[in-house]
Amino acid sequence: MAQHAKIASLTDELILSVVGFDPATHRQAYKHAKEIASRGLRGHHFGRTNQFQVESTLAGLDEKFRVKNRDDLADALQARLQKLETVTSRFRPDLLSLLLHLTDRPLENTKVEALELLRPPSPDPPLTWHEIILEDPYSDDDIWKDIDYAAESSGDEQVPRKRTRPRASPPISVDKDDTHDPTTCLVAIDEALSQQLRSTQFWSAVADHNDLRGTDVTELQAVRETLFMLAGFQTSLYSLDQQRKKIRINTSYTVGHARASTMEHLLTDFLTIGGNLYRLRQWTKRTSPLPLVQTFEAAVLRRLSDFDRTLAELQQQYLIPGPPIAVSLLYFHTGVHISSAPLCHLAHMVSDIEPELLVNPFSHLEALFDQTTLAQLTLETEKFRYLSQLFFDCLQTYLKPIRNWMENGELGLNDETFFVFENDTSSDVNSLWHDRYVLRRDAHNTLRSPSFLQPAAKKIFNTGKSVVFLKELGLHSRAVSTAVSEPRLDHATVCSLSGEVPLSPFPELFQRAFDHWMQSKYSQASNMLRQHLVDNTGLIRTLVILETLYLGKNGAVFEDLANALFERMDAGHEGWNDRYVLTEMTRGIFATVMPTSDADKIVVRSSKVRRDSQSIANFTAISLDFALSWPIQNVIQRYSIPVYQQVFTLLLQTYRIKYLLLGVRPPRGTGRQESQDATAVLKRKLQHRLLWFADSLRSYLTETAIFFTSEEMYTRIDKADDIDEMAHVHVKYVARLQQRVILSKDVKPIHKAITEILELGVLFSKTITSDDPRTSRNATSKKVKSVWRHGEESSSEAETEENANVNVPTMTHERMTDSNSLTTLQSIDSDFARLLQFVMSGLRSVGRAGAEPMWEQLAERLDWPRQETKSLIT
Repeated sequence: MAQHAKIASLTDELILSVVGFDPATHRQAYKHAKEIASRGLRGHHFGRTNQFQVESTLAGLDEKFRVKNRDDLADALQARLQKLETVTSRFRPDLLSLLLHLTDRPLENTKVEALELLRPPSPDPPLTWHEIILEDPYSDDDIWKDIDYAAESSGDEQVPRKRTRPRASPPISVDKDDTHDPTTCLVAIDEALSQQLRSTQFWSAVADHNDLRGTDVTELQAVRETLFMLAGFQTSLYSLDQQRKKIRINTSYTVGHARASTMEHLLTDFLTIGGNLYRLRQWTKRTSPLPLVQTFEAAVLRRLSDFDRTLAELQQQYLIPGPPIAVSLLYFHTGVHISSAPLCHLAHMVSDIEPELLVNPFSHLEALFDQTTLAQLTLETEKFRYLSQLFFDCLQTYLKPIRNWMENGELGLNDETFFVFENDTSSDVNSLWHDRYVLRRDAHNTLRSPSFLQPAAKKIFNTGKSVVFLKELGLHSRAVSTAVSEPRLDHATVCSLSGEVPLSPFPELFQRAFDHWMQSKYSQASNMLRQHLVDNTGLIRTLVILETLYLGKNGAVFEDLANALFERMDAGHEGWNDRYVLTEMTRGIFATVMPTSDADKIVVRSSKVRRDSQSIANFTAISLDFALSWPIQNVIQRYSIPVYQQVFTLLLQTYRIKYLLLGVRPPRGTGRQESQDATAVLKRKLQHRLLWFADSLRSYLTETAIFFTSEEMYTRIDKADDIDEMAHVHVKYVARLQQRVILSKDVKPIHKAITEILELGVLFSKTITSDDPRTSRNATSKKVKSVWRHGEESSSEAETEENANVNVPTMTHERMTDSNSLTTLQSIDSDFARLLQFVMSGLRSVGRAGAEPMWEQLAERLDWPRQETKSLIT
């Protein structure tokens, strides 16, 4: 019943604290709330702890200890579990489960040597006769002495019949000596000494209203009052204004032997020092919820305690002087001014940054860093040492989340003071490096970290991500086991123990020491991750495969793929671009130069073709995919593959033109008609110029742009330190490759002109084929619609809109038949000359602007046939 009554009273208190109304006025609501609370507080029968699961967990711990070569820890665990087997208790599984939940990385944090501290002290050995004899030896003579059995025998005593009150015995001499008269402890009052004591209590003296000078105090009294004021106590010489939080001088007291103006000036200086210290003491009483600011408050409070200890020593000199000293308020002012100067400077700094601490919790670190640097520049040795030690004391708290992030890849819960946070917890491992964690920035896109740590913020960020990456790969335990010891980062390490100000600037000293501190954590994780990506995951091998698939690194294999694709296209079947057939065909071709496991990762995708079967625009509907592992995808990002695909399409288009031009043979003229001779000459001329253009373009793409760009990329990746730098190198490689192969947006008109020249090659092949039945691939002649008509429908609306404003020369003829092949060839010749001139001029213009010097080389190579013709004519 007592338990139910206690629960009922606690329930009433709970309801009153939550709802906050009077039960007398809200009787019905109070009754309803009590019913709800009573139902919630009723006893419930929960399931017991699963003892088999507890035993399995303990067995797993034992196995883990032994696998990690900690047999000593496993043996200690087994010994204690065997002792527990002898204890019979139904709560034993619950207790073991509680202990398992309380464990915190027992493999790293447990030391078997610490168990010796729990061993109970050994009991004292039993006392033996030998020890008794050694302490109190006896002789044989004493044993055989006679005993007087009659003396004080208990048998002679008689038991009284009734109990009587004993009479008080008279005091004996011993009692008389122990009895003291209280009056003998009193000391006679020395009236002279009492009067002297009253005279020293100047605050209790009644002021004379007729005396305008006020109450005189001695210089010693003024010194003691000042000491109390500086320590933050209430005094009579100084009054505290509680509302304004200021200290004022009590003008009712004066020092009689000094001029009033002199004493006022001196006491005002003391008042200034005391006011600064008072504000600093009041600030330390307002504790902040942030650990970073709490550390700063604790460091300031320790220095205030050191100053109070100095004041106590000064007070002791005047209270109990050893050798006689002269009491001088001016001399006392000099000593106090020197010892309080760093605290007064600190008080001004706290007043300046106090409003910012709510928004920027590490503003005190930046202020201390700047003030330490300034003290070094002004050669203030004591101030430099004082502020630098305070800076490093406060920095240790900020280093904790950095250390946890760089060593374990973990972030504090809702830690707004750290500049790294988890942006997307559900992000895929394929984008772990780039999407899951981001740097915290403010509204002005400034990194939210102390300014002196911002140069190293990127490396700190990458180190933590490397640790998370290693955890996903299951390699973090190996990195922890081989980690090097952490160097110290304090005043002695950075500034040395010399009493002089260091010659090197403090920011440089700190940056060098912090880099050394950070390198102990950065090198291990980044090197292990880099080695795993290169050696085990095959990053370089994957880059070579992509270069082989998309960029024609192996020209023979790429030409085999192109020719096989062209043969299916020219066969005239509607399903020439069937993705299943193309996939098997591509895998078979590339399996000759790469392992079958890599070739099986190739997938060809195709979309519906809406152009003429001979147009090179059809190749935009064919794309290659290669399955990349998730670690590699963090280096080779998704948006890089479309650039590879664009280069692959351009190479196919170049190979297509050469394939068509080599497949036709323009017939020689019969000599019967001048027009036929002119047509044959024009055909041979166009074939030569188009072949030269296709060969020059292919050579430039594969042997110049792709080759040199890839070599630069491999060199930089070999020197990269971490994934971030590798990914950055690959991003720059893709952008540089896109620019050098004339696929960037800046040179879009030049690329369109090149594509139209390649289409002229297709048109020339159709013209030759339709004009000569011997080389025709189709038995019947047909009408071919020109693909160069202005305003032709594009393969997509986006392409039409993008190319609408591009000012590129276009062909003006619309149709071609067997009867007007000469006119068509003349139109092709004029269009080729106009487009080629546009391409060469554009390449030279952008080349001179400093974009790519190799573009000028390409322009010179394309212009070579015209220059040769001029030289032959001249």
